[in-house]
Amino acid sequence: MLFPFSDSTPGVSEPPGDFKNNYKLLKQIINKALKEGTPLEDLHLIPKHSSHTQTKQLSKDDLLRLLHTIRRIKTRYQRLLQCPVPHELERDILAKSPEERLPWETEALEKIEQWRADVQTIRAQVQKELNDHLEGEFFHDT
Repeated sequence: MLFPFSDSTPGVSEPPGDFKNNYKLLKQIINKALKEGTPLEDLHLIPKHSSHTQTKQLSKDDLLRLLHTIRRIKTRYQRLLQCPVPHELERDILAKSPEERLPWETEALEKIEQWRADVQTIRAQVQKELNDHLEGEFFHDT
């Protein structure tokens, strides 16, 4: 069974803020229930009867179309997936105090910040495009 794409890709720093908040809240609820001895089933965190009772399967053709879509997106954004400055160099530059940095090091940090902003902007577009393909092209009842 496939779910809408929401995993972070390599090079993208972290998932959206809502994920962190939801995760922390869920963890607190579960830990509190465990301390109190409440069975986790009584929390009703996972619905017993979902509206999607039937699991949907991808055919071989659907899988090939999905892989083609992912490759096309990856090719389109390949340049953006690679950071303009290696991580090790960024770490070394950040280890220096701002007044000790050379002009090119400051410029490198600016490029990294711009790259991260571009990744965040494109991330939403990629997720929407993948979700549209999953909802639009695949899982048609035949």
